[in-house]
Amino acid sequence: MILRRRLRHSMHRRPGAPGTETWAGASDVILVMMAGLLVAVAIFKILQG
Repeated sequence: MILRRRLRHSMHRRPGAPGTETWAGASDVILVMMAGLLVAVAIFKILQG
């Protein structure tokens, strides 16, 4: 019974609950990488003329 309750509650976590930071960190890294790529493309286009 305790195991069943634990499994049910672990599936429905609230956003911002402890343990959900890993996904937020990964999405932040992806956003920073995309922004860096956008800046690199813009600089490349400016240098090309």
